[in-house]
Amino acid sequence: MKVRGFMLTLLTACMFGLGAVLGKIAATDMQPLLVAFLDLFVGGILLAIILLVVKVPLWSRLQRKDWINVCLLAIVGTALPLVCIITGLAQTSAIKGGFLLQTQGLVTVVCAIIFLRERMAWRHFGGIICLLLGSLLVIIKNLDISLWEAFNRGDLLIILGAAGLGYGMIPAKKLSGRIHSLPLNVWRLLLGSLILLPFLFILPHTFMFTITPTLLWVLIAYIITNFCIGYITLQEGLRFLKAWESAAMMQTIPIFSTISAMLLLHDTISWLQIVGGVIILVGGFILARASDTGNASLA
Repeated sequence: MKVRGFMLTLLTACMFGLGAVLGKIAATDMQPLLVAFLDLFVGGILLAIILLVVKVPLWSRLQRKDWINVCLLAIVGTALPLVCIITGLAQTSAIKGGFLLQTQGLVTVVCAIIFLRERMAWRHFGGIICLLLGSLLVIIKNLDISLWEAFNRGDLLIILGAAGLGYGMIPAKKLSGRIHSLPLNVWRLLLGSLILLPFLFILPHTFMFTITPTLLWVLIAYIITNFCIGYITLQEGLRFLKAWESAAMMQTIPIFSTISAMLLLHDTISWLQIVGGVIILVGGFILARASDTGNASLA
């Protein structure tokens, strides 16, 4: 079961890594808030259609505390962080932004220990350190010190967004055994879009953009990969993994964002990134082995 959880989370990281590039492209041509709204709303509608086809009920017998967790997941753990991150990436460098996004995993680990009473063995820290170190090497490819000298508004927005996503893993974990992944993500996306809707008519120049074939396919790909496939696999993975385990595996996102940048933006890869990728794979292996060993000892 653990292996299945790790594979699902790895697929999520792949989708989110691709989404980092697609989101960056979309935000250059559209107001970031509108991008976030379309992602959530259209993604929610697509999942609702799938829900009808597979005949999974949208309404579930959830308790009041479960609905509170659904609202926390949709608002604090999805909609607001998404707006912060997309807006922040448009105001800072991709290198620095990619590094700051890694705070998501650290926030999840802290929140999992505090709110879920999850515990970690020392051998788990070795895997997490490898994942963080490898991610850093992948991100800093050709480090320009001047990029890190000033801390701007975009950097703060990315940190806030990453913190929100990190906390969002807590209500998601609590709901993993209470509701099917499909209806949960329908509620998550549609409620999140509903929160953003009023602000579309408050901010200036929200609807001033030109639809091009490139923008259209980027939006479609972004919605399907991240807000349909990615969110479902993330939620399914949480059924088999602890919140901190899932967050640790999400540190592999830089591998997939780098590959996506090479394919879509014709970026190049350096030896430093290759070394970082290898370290990430080693960290993931250590983490998986440590978790399997821990489960075997409890059996």
